[in-house]
Amino acid sequence: MSNISVSNQSTNGKNKGIVPLGSHFPYIDDFFDKFTSNWPFTRPTFGNMESTELSLNPKVDIVEEDKSYKLSAELPGLDLDDIKLDLSDGVLTLSGEKKTEKEENKEGNYHMMERSYGYFKRSFSLPPSVEEDKIKADFKKGVLRVVMPKSEKAQQNQRKIPIKD
Repeated sequence: MSNISVSNQSTNGKNKGIVPLGSHFPYIDDFFDKFTSNWPFTRPTFGNMESTELSLNPKVDIVEEDKSYKLSAELPGLDLDDIKLDLSDGVLTLSGEKKTEKEENKEGNYHMMERSYGYFKRSFSLPPSVEEDKIKADFKKGVLRVVMPKSEKAQQNQRKIPIKD
């Protein structure tokens, strides 16, 4: 199991990044932004960016457990050196690049090319309950796993609310 270091970088209060594909549908984005505004992991807003700047959009799962949040990202075909994970001003940013494979002395022409290549960048606003100094990550078999522990206070404040019918 390899460890990926999480680096803190200050952006002087400015979130920089690229908005995911499909952001050219402002009405749909506004709907989902309003709908998900109270969820713990929200998509930061980054101003007007062209969707053509992105070639990949890795699939991500985020699970909340009693003591932590866990993020899993599918990054097939990438090596550890192709991935960057940064933390700045409460925003966790996953970025990297999948380069095309070039074979020397290859004869023939492509008839179909379905695999994606290029640069990607995904950013997530962390909930205040995450202990940023204790975030850990590992990369194995093309899957990045990030564990974001909750603070003791956040864990103690969790409780079930009974629902009556």
